[in-house]
Amino acid sequence: MLHKEYHPNLMLSHLIDAYWTETKFTPDEPPFRILPDGCINIVLTIDRSHNTLLSEIVGTMTSFVRVARPESVIMFGIRFKPAGLTAFTRTPIDAFTDSSVEVPLVETLFGDVYKAVGEMKTVEEIILYLDNFFIGKLAALYDFDSRIIHAVNLIHTANGLVSLPDLADQVCLSSRHFERKFKTSIGMSPQAFSKIVRFQRALHSLQRSPDKDLLTIAVECGFYDHAHLIKVFKNLAGDSPTYFRTKDIW
Repeated sequence: MLHKEYHPNLMLSHLIDAYWTETKFTPDEPPFRILPDGCINIVLTIDRSHNTLLSEIVGTMTSFVRVARPESVIMFGIRFKPAGLTAFTRTPIDAFTDSSVEVPLVETLFGDVYKAVGEMKTVEEIILYLDNFFIGKLAALYDFDSRIIHAVNLIHTANGLVSLPDLADQVCLSSRHFERKFKTSIGMSPQAFSKIVRFQRALHSLQRSPDKDLLTIAVECGFYDHAHLIKVFKNLAGDSPTYFRTKDIW
């Protein structure tokens, strides 16, 4: 399988993290592993051999999933930043958590854009079309709570090491109200999102410094010790940290 990522237009960078493609699946290829990153995706699965197109919202994930695809399939994804999709739909984002929902079942989200994409021949054509489509939507976005975006930024800045009361205090909401609004906008609680931020930081540390010992990575990334790090990796990624030292991730 070949995975590639593409930047959206700068005007969309506050909403869309990346476009991505997955192609060249092989018959003997084992199911690949998708790891939680706190984002929500819209995924278009194009099967040229059967002339079919499936469009799905893949919700925020609280653990890994294994996915297998036939070799005739081309996948194109739009990975939204946390809370990015809330600008385009009034459906609470936690309705999609840990699930895949066909887009036609969710309001009329983005109209016939998926059918148009399915008829295009090149990735560059698709990206230009989607950039123009989303830029055209910017003037009519739904209001989304800037306090939740601020909270997401605070969590990332603190590398996931910030408490719920501190976050609620900094965005001027009660803890209960803040937690409810965060879950509706992001798809999970602030605590779960913070855990994924710490996990992702450790994952990238393993990739950048494969010789670094687990205890050092655990302490740097906010875990109690290497045993805690291993437990989180097995829960979120399905394997020990050592497994991911030399594995491609996305």
